[in-house]
Amino acid sequence: MRTFRSSRAKDQSIKKEYSDQPLLGFVDQISERHVHGWAMNPDDPVERLAVEAFLPETGETLGTVVADQFHHGIMGVGDASRLYGFWFHLTRPITPTERAQLRIRVPNGKEIPFSPNLTSAQPLLHVAMDIVDNCNLRCPFCLYDYSTVRKTNFMSRETLDAALRLMPYTKDGEFWFSCLHEPSLHPDFLSFLQAIPDPMRKKVFFTSNIARRMPNTYFQNLARSGIDHINISLESLTPEIYELMRKGARFPIFMENWNKLITAFDDNNSSVALRYVIMAYKSNFHELPALARYLVEERRAAQVEIRYTYDVPFIDPAFRQQEFLTDADWDWLQSNLPTLEPGKLLLDRPPAGAPLDKDDSAPDPSPSPAPDVGFLPGRYLARLSWDGTLEIRGISQASKGGAMIEVPILTKNVKDITNPESFFQDLDSLKIPS
Repeated sequence: MRTFRSSRAKDQSIKKEYSDQPLLGFVDQISERHVHGWAMNPDDPVERLAVEAFLPETGETLGTVVADQFHHGIMGVGDASRLYGFWFHLTRPITPTERAQLRIRVPNGKEIPFSPNLTSAQPLLHVAMDIVDNCNLRCPFCLYDYSTVRKTNFMSRETLDAALRLMPYTKDGEFWFSCLHEPSLHPDFLSFLQAIPDPMRKKVFFTSNIARRMPNTYFQNLARSGIDHINISLESLTPEIYELMRKGARFPIFMENWNKLITAFDDNNSSVALRYVIMAYKSNFHELPALARYLVEERRAAQVEIRYTYDVPFIDPAFRQQEFLTDADWDWLQSNLPTLEPGKLLLDRPPAGAPLDKDDSAPDPSPSPAPDVGFLPGRYLARLSWDGTLEIRGISQASKGGAMIEVPILTKNVKDITNPESFFQDLDSLKIPS
């Protein structure tokens, strides 16, 4: 766990000159009320830089802060803590003209460049939505406990329309049409996708097991949907292993659907990316190096992600004992995976010393109360259920030496949010960390 330096040391770092040192960072967001981004001195990644927002024509300073906050999008930078972010309210609202003029700099006057994807305000790191509350399969490693589920509930169009108002506030590929459940169970799934405004379609993805027999028109519509990507769940091309892992599925039906999907995407030269999500187990891990290459070379894979299992309590102990990989198994898998184009193949193995983990999207039966230091403003996680229940969580810098944790902020129905812009401004003002 990383230890933060004292405020005195931080003040000293603010005064340090950086004129001869390169600066890494970007300004990610500027709105009429806030600035968000990150900044790091690569020659001294322990330091935390001060940043200042100013108007060059008048010299007016509109806010200063130390760039030591958690930033979601800079994994692997510097000391790998991701604690190079800055987010702060401007001292006053700015006009559109002033927004175009605003600059961000460090103490020696060097300016932090604007991101090529500079936005006005995207406070939602993701919206994890489900339009149903059930799945057609009962996979033995599922992180959702379906043991008491007896029926399927469906999101209404009214709830969907309310949810779509959140789309401008998150980035491309971060508005999930499925998080825990199978979205194709919804009888209006395709019409829900068609309801997304064209400029917002790149925000959307969903995950599917494509194990329900569907007509050609279904896959043609997916190919033409214009969404960002589709995650396809797949563990093996050996029928017995596939059906063992995807309990309730039939391999011939999966293959039939998969071939229809690939044909539809080829016929339409689809812009929708296909990503494959594979869980690694004793039964299939020796197959995965060849499978990963096949998916990229033959099945339109934009990305293949091989994951470990979040060990939730209701997983059958026998399955855990029989199928969970050892460190040696993971080492073998990692060393035998093919070398592909960067970003094509991701291996998510268990973190060292933490065999049990928990998925960010899994329900938390007893969320911890918000710590006194509060949460980092402008960066929220949203969980949206079929009935419109919206749970907002923030990211807390729990203590000046503590880990980053999720903080429950509020729960309300998305249909009760009359003005999303005001809603997020109110969230930002609830509790700013000291």
